[in-house]
Amino acid sequence: MSSTNTAAAVYGGDEINAIVLDIGLYSTRIGYAGDDFPKVIVLSYHAKDADGKYLFDGSLDFPKENREVLPIVKDGMVKDWPAAIAQWRHYFDTVLALDYAEQPLLVTEPVWAPQEYRQKLVETIFAEFDFPALYLAKTPTCISFQQGRLSCLVVDIGHDCASVVPVVDGMCLLKNSMRTHYAGQFLNDHIEDLLLEKFDMLESAAKYAVKTKEATKYPEMAKWTTRTLPALTALFKEYQHQKTYTEFKELLLETPDKKITKTTTYLEDDIRTIEFPAGQIIEVSLERFAIADALFEPGLHPFHLENFAKKYPPNNGELAISSPYDDYRPMKRARKAEAEATPTPVPENGVQTIRGLSQMITHALASVDIDLRTSIAHNVIVTGGTSLIPQLTERLNTELLSANPGLKVRLHALGNANERTNQTWIGASVLASLGAFHQMWVSPAEYEEAGPERIFTQRFR
Repeated sequence: MSSTNTAAAVYGGDEINAIVLDIGLYSTRIGYAGDDFPKVIVLSYHAKDADGKYLFDGSLDFPKENREVLPIVKDGMVKDWPAAIAQWRHYFDTVLALDYAEQPLLVTEPVWAPQEYRQKLVETIFAEFDFPALYLAKTPTCISFQQGRLSCLVVDIGHDCASVVPVVDGMCLLKNSMRTHYAGQFLNDHIEDLLLEKFDMLESAAKYAVKTKEATKYPEMAKWTTRTLPALTALFKEYQHQKTYTEFKELLLETPDKKITKTTTYLEDDIRTIEFPAGQIIEVSLERFAIADALFEPGLHPFHLENFAKKYPPNNGELAISSPYDDYRPMKRARKAEAEATPTPVPENGVQTIRGLSQMITHALASVDIDLRTSIAHNVIVTGGTSLIPQLTERLNTELLSANPGLKVRLHALGNANERTNQTWIGASVLASLGAFHQMWVSPAEYEEAGPERIFTQRFR
């Protein structure tokens, strides 16, 4: 492309080299549209020293006096804007060495992001970076494009949230979307709750503090020596402990084929062991199934510690999302005027205050228009890092078939762990590289001229 072309011609052409920024609940991914995999995958955290400088990469794990480790993102939305800008600039400039003026940017966002957040996101990027154009894409839409299923039900089980979003022709049905916090961090807290309650003599040292150790079997005391360390902050220590709980979750949890009750027993083959940083080895059996079962039956697995119980009040997953446009209008059949005002009834056995994963999906399927229900139920996409817990999709399939006997429910989940955890970015890469997508980019001049209200309701849908 000629260097004399204007910026509009650059981002308006078919052969563009767009950048995709996927702001995830647990990790952030950056790369070039059209690639199969992101160039950068980093945790959505930053380290901060007493001088206020933002640090990334290995600095998160390096013990230094007064160093804090803080999250940048919560519920899929940026909560620390200066840290987010510093992180993006660090990887844009040092790793990718971007030429901002030549490359538009596609940014992913959750369906529950309010108008104020979306506006701040767009205006911050335009103010801080010289991208010629930008587009906001909803996470479920990107996942639907990755799977090649433009009408589907996206079940995203991430770190902070588990969400269920119907997608029709690439458009998210906001009024039928659901979200709870019964996800990855919820399991981490259950693991910590278990260790504090049942294994109260377990040494809680993190990896960075251990100099030497000998393997011991719990309840034998740990035999280890500590490193000489500076005064560390509570935030740094908590971040390191969460890494231990995440490792426990990824190595030991397994979804039972049916819900765990007080009469459920375990077999000798179900016992697993894990060695903690200080060398103590513990055995877990039924506990590793019960913790995973909490995703499906959170009400049956209460916390022992009060602080965790307060952190997760009863949640049925329903969202109050106001939409300035109709999500979908049925085209297959004409409706009478009075029927238009009556939504499809949602079958419920009383008022539910807590919904697990299967119940959320069943409720979402029942709430969508009857014309869409069959096609959406046939294309249920399961994604997110927490969905990689062994046997989760099998349990989900069994419960959905049982709860929806009149529907042919079919689950689709990528077998490759790397692809599943990066599915949103891959879908956004596909979307931004489409030849017809050049019509969707919004430049700073167009944003200023049309105004936020029009851009968000007509372009960033």
